[in-house]
Formats: sequence, structure tokens, C-alpha cells
Amino acid sequence: MVRTLSCYQLECGIAGHNRRIVGGTTVQPHAYPWLVSLMLGPKLHCGGAIITDIHILTAGHCITFGVHYRDLTVYVGMHDRLDTSYVSMHVENGIKHPHFTSNAVRDINDIAVLTLDKRLKFSEKVRPICLPEESMDFRNLQLTVAGWGKTRQGALTSSRYLLETKVEIVDSDKCKKSAIYRDNLVSDTMMCAYSLGKDACQGDSGGPLFSTHRRSYNKKWYQVGIVSWGIDCAMPDYPGVYTIVSKYISWIKQQTEEGTYCV
Repeated sequence: MVRTLSCYQLECGIAGHNRRIVGGTTVQPHAYPWLVSLMLGPKLHCGGAIITDIHILTAGHCITFGVHYRDLTVYVGMHDRLDTSYVSMHVENGIKHPHFTSNAVRDINDIAVLTLDKRLKFSEKVRPICLPEESMDFRNLQLTVAGWGKTRQGALTSSRYLLETKVEIVDSDKCKKSAIYRDNLVSDTMMCAYSLGKDACQGDSGGPLFSTHRRSYNKKWYQVGIVSWGIDCAMPDYPGVYTIVSKYISWIKQQTEEGTYCV
């Protein structure tokens, strides 16, 4: 049974008071308290988002290709990667979508839920993001993608600070302009988002694409997508591709029955 108690102020998607990214700017510390980094030893592996007091939403490919969920450490409440005031958590379980498949270009049903080994204590620095309803329309809105990933294609190191950039959903017909996208984009469960010179990059995989919505009078942030795949970073006609979270709400709820959801 999903619990709805013990949340900090009983709300999800509330940004902090201080208000893999290319063309991004540094986020004010803890402005997006749902952001976490998934570490493989000392190396940034993927991003993720807190959705309950014990669950992280990320990409399925983050626990594939030789990486087991037990190999990961989750850094919670982090802004500066050199500041050790964040909380380090271990992963007790990781479930990717049963129909996850991959080829050399794209991942289908690229979504996974990680279960932490202990419950989070919500605060100004640690708070879950809201899950959207399928009826919510995020087209023509400015969406945020944030992470500690590389700031350009081929960069040797990831960003020290949490970065964010603003993108917009690209119509699937426009996204299929190039043959490689036309052959690999599954429009029902994937969407493209891009702004000129701005994109997610290596290390941002699994991180959230998120936005406010008029349904909550733009006071709450909802996770619209999960960084999934793309060709290079911030290349014209090759936008970032995201898993559409609203298409998987029932599956997510099934995996998180023991978690505390904030409303």
C-alpha cells in the first residue's frame, strides 16, 4: 500500500528557496532537491530523481551493460561534487521495465526504479518531484533538464556543480528529420526536446526533464521525461530523446508500493 504520510510539508515538486548539460548555467544550491547523482565508484554514472522517500526514478540503461544496481551509490542533497555534505545511499534493489530493449543507438522502455537501503528524511535539500498525469500537456512550455554531466561532447570530466538548461519539446515529425532518428524513435513512449546549443550530454542519462504546470498554478514541478539517448550533444537536427514518464505511471506505482508519496 502506497503511503502518503510523513512528507516534508506534505508536498512534492516544491523547489528550494534558493532558486549532462550543454549550454547550461549553474543552479542555485538545492533549488531542485529531487536531483540525485548515481555514482559508479568515484565516477558519475547517471542522474536520477527522488519520487518517494525510498525510490529513485532513472533510465533502464543505467543498470544495464555490465552495471548492476548494487554497483551504484546514490548521492542525495548534492550541489557541488567537491562538497561532502551530501548524503550517500546504497541501492537495495533496481528494476528496469520488463520490455526494456537496446541497440547501438537507442533504448526502448528506458526506465527503471531504484529502491534505497533506507528511507530518506525530507527537508529543504531533499524532496521528491511530482509525477505527472497522462492528461497533462507540456508542449510549448519551457522545460528544465539538469545534471552534473559533461558540458560538451568529448569532454574528459563532468561538471563540478549542478547545471541546468531550458529546452522545449520538438514535434516528433521534426525530430525524425534525420534517418537515424526516423529509424529509432518510438513516438508513443519517447519525445525529443532541444533548444539551440542546449542539450543533455554524457553523464546526464537517467536524469529528469521537468516543468511546472498550470494545473498546480505553476507552483509544483513535475517530471516530464527521463534523459535517454541522442546523437552527440547539442547538435542541430539531433535533439535529446527522453522517455515519456506519463506513459509509465501505472508501472512506476507498482514498483513503489512501499514508498511514501507526497501530494
